[in-house]
Amino acid sequence: LSLLSCLAFCRGRVVRVPKGPLIRVMGTEVVIPCNVTDYDGPSEQNFDWEFSRETDFVRIVSTWDSTFTSEEYQKRVRQGDIKLRRSSNDAVELVIRNIQPTDQGRYKCSTPSTDATVQGNYDAEVQVKVISDGLSVSGSKARSSMSLRLSEGDSFKLRCSAITTSPEHTHLHVTWQIKSGSTWQDILSLTHEGKFQPGSGYEERYRNGDIRLDTGANDTYRLSVSQASSMDGGVYRCLVSEWVRGADSSWQKIQEKSVDIASVAIQQTALDVVISTSNVSVTERDSLDLTCNITTDRSGIFQAEVTWYFSMSPDDTLSDAQVLLSMDHDSVVSDSTLISLSHVDKNSYRLLVRDVDVEDSGYYFCQAAVWVPLHNGSWHRVVERTSAPVSVVVTALEPDYEVFLNASKTPKFSDDPTELNCRITNLQDTEANIRFTVSWYYRQRLRSDDVVTGELLAMMDADWTLMLGDRSRARTQNGEIIFFKKAADTFSLRIQWTSESDRGDYFCVISAWSRHRNNSWVKSKDVTSASVNIFWATQ
Repeated sequence: LSLLSCLAFCRGRVVRVPKGPLIRVMGTEVVIPCNVTDYDGPSEQNFDWEFSRETDFVRIVSTWDSTFTSEEYQKRVRQGDIKLRRSSNDAVELVIRNIQPTDQGRYKCSTPSTDATVQGNYDAEVQVKVISDGLSVSGSKARSSMSLRLSEGDSFKLRCSAITTSPEHTHLHVTWQIKSGSTWQDILSLTHEGKFQPGSGYEERYRNGDIRLDTGANDTYRLSVSQASSMDGGVYRCLVSEWVRGADSSWQKIQEKSVDIASVAIQQTALDVVISTSNVSVTERDSLDLTCNITTDRSGIFQAEVTWYFSMSPDDTLSDAQVLLSMDHDSVVSDSTLISLSHVDKNSYRLLVRDVDVEDSGYYFCQAAVWVPLHNGSWHRVVERTSAPVSVVVTALEPDYEVFLNASKTPKFSDDPTELNCRITNLQDTEANIRFTVSWYYRQRLRSDDVVTGELLAMMDADWTLMLGDRSRARTQNGEIIFFKKAADTFSLRIQWTSESDRGDYFCVISAWSRHRNNSWVKSKDVTSASVNIFWATQ
């Protein structure tokens, strides 16, 4: 009963080492931890380490007694091949560098007593088993790593071979790494537990299938990279570690080896996009012809995508630009009636805008992109550039004509009729998309040299709607003044009963209007006639 009570309530020192056997590889560094708990006395505890191949223990090293080391180990301790590394006041690590088969055996960790009463255990032992190095890691058959020079968007594959002939049941953990600068970064691993594990920053590319790790014949591990970008440039190595399950079922890494496989340089794809013409002036109703030339240093399989933009601003951000036409990497052209896009030759794409009008004045941009095929049959855009803008000015068509105003009827007395004819003469270069309207003006003639502006009598809008001025509105509505079109080229003004207030100068303005593609009419020209004076003597 007293023994059971002591086991339940008595406290005592506990010294712990890992549960053995510890399997380690010849030539590697071995670290065996030891710690103590539930002790009395000072917080910093001392430790002694001893070794036994069969029965007797030989002293290796101590934290407190410099004379503790036996002659057999003095040289290795003095050279630092065997040392103690304190990790805390109550814990140390025995470090054995370049362990050999002669180091196989039992290791005992002891703690000198600082307790008021002797209770618990003051030492603990662990068996260490040293096995031969059966891990082999290699790259290509060439002794040195290879160099690859690739373009953006290219795909590449790297291979390494890893095999172990260890007598123990070990597992390999293979990691592909890249060094860009001074640090190595994990890309993708196949762990010792058979799981794929992407490195930080590679998760999405792994999910998309752009980064893959495949196993093959002859114990090869192949890294496949698609859509290579500038971040994929650097030195690649294959890092292989060998793992074994310990007596406590935990995984323990027993060694690690690496081999440099390749130095990869990713060259950014050069792409120049130039419109062959700088500034263009074209006449309304003509065709606008622009050619976009693209040049790239890209080789291999690729396709170009070309899009033409129109903007009222030369801003190359194209924030307010309108897409005119595009040809995708499958050479499919978006549809348009008056605009066409054709692939003239390998590097030239022609934009043709038919029947231009003044609304087509502005800035034209050509944007090109280079696409490359991926392993899954899809396409990836590796570079995109936009040309400098080309300024296009569309000059409106101005029909050439003159205006002649004459009086076919002039009053001799008050209340006589007056008739004026405003005629279009010497008309040239007209077409169906031009129409003419007339505006009538009256100007009082003064004896002095004062300038009097013309007073509107009536004017026609583009749709031939008649708009009356204040001077003639009432009399026109009463039928005293009549505006009419006498012939195709003649507009007439008739005053049925001319009064003294009607005496003065009359002139007309013939306006030419052009119809645009959206069926709107825009005034393109005004021609003013010479004035005709209406006057008669009064008694």
